[in-house]
Amino acid sequence: LYSIPITWNTIQLKRHSHVVSGKEVKVELEPEDENAVPVYGSGGVFKYTDREQYNGEVVMFGRKGTIGKPLYVNDSFWAVDTMYFLIHERAYLFPKFNYYQLSAFNWELYTTQTALPSIVASQILDSKFPFPPLAEQKAIADFLDAKCGEIDGLLADLDAEVKTLTEYKKSIIAETVTRGLNPNAPMKQVALGWIDELPANWSVARIASVYSVRNEKVSDQDYQPLSVTMKGIVPQLENAAKTKHGDDRKLIRKGDFVINSRSDRRGSCGISPYDGSCSLINTVLAPREEMNPRYYNWLFHTTQFADEFYKWGYGIVDDLWTTNWGAMRRIQIPVPSLEEQEEIAAYLDVKVPKIDETISLKQDQIETLKAYKSSLIYEYVTGKKQVL
Repeated sequence: LYSIPITWNTIQLKRHSHVVSGKEVKVELEPEDENAVPVYGSGGVFKYTDREQYNGEVVMFGRKGTIGKPLYVNDSFWAVDTMYFLIHERAYLFPKFNYYQLSAFNWELYTTQTALPSIVASQILDSKFPFPPLAEQKAIADFLDAKCGEIDGLLADLDAEVKTLTEYKKSIIAETVTRGLNPNAPMKQVALGWIDELPANWSVARIASVYSVRNEKVSDQDYQPLSVTMKGIVPQLENAAKTKHGDDRKLIRKGDFVINSRSDRRGSCGISPYDGSCSLINTVLAPREEMNPRYYNWLFHTTQFADEFYKWGYGIVDDLWTTNWGAMRRIQIPVPSLEEQEEIAAYLDVKVPKIDETISLKQDQIETLKAYKSSLIYEYVTGKKQVL
């Protein structure tokens, strides 16, 4: 409940809008439809070309999978996945104001919680919204366009910085674990498939010479269940799929390197800080003597290794591709001296967290700006603040 300015009304959205369903207008795009407004999604599409009837302005609202994400389109032609429906505004509702209005509310409360959360049009149209006079709707929409445009510009800059820093981090790791810390070191050509050259004093070996596989079966009653994630090995996540076969798990010892064998869990690996157990889809490796596990942990987190790892896999579909130990053990990897392994690991142990800290600060700024934008929209479409 909230108060609204005395000149505003609170009216159900259906008094000023109606929904155009996909069944009325579903068509397939032709190859020559190059001017279609791109809207994310796939499958069947909506298509309109009648500017006289709709003036090119509509609000699209996701009914499945994209709940709470209205889209504003101002064009004589547009296409959208059929998981959306179109909200056509009548004469007394300004489309852009309606877009901001729909953006301001928590539609998760209205969703049907199924495998793919959904919402029906009547739930939106039956909902009551504050409605200012049409002229004030336009003024609010114009004001929010300007303010949100500024915020979106800042968000785009921050997002670009995060992407740049993320790529920089990947390049630093890949460069350091394959070339070492001496930029003047003589190099030699190698034929590993995923690395072309290495420092001349480094050698090459198969993974099996550095790690041995641990295949001991245990129960999750005796050893705490762990999750293998992109951020390393952690206590089992709340949202992790729980197996019914708790007695059929793999033992993990503290210091073991664990990697998920399936391609749909790409990049999920790390050194375990715990004794515990994991599901059978993971490969558990015990480090042999004469190696530095931290160096190989960084090596195995590179995109280049992930590509090579899954190249050795097998399966009937891409997203369930599996690389087992029998194949993984034959992958060739670089072997620096123990001294260099320690130097590289120590360098990356300090360098990468600093980059991550900067990325985290940027991401915090992004979340703060998004929250400010949401608050700004809500305050103006509900009349808590007014455009002067």
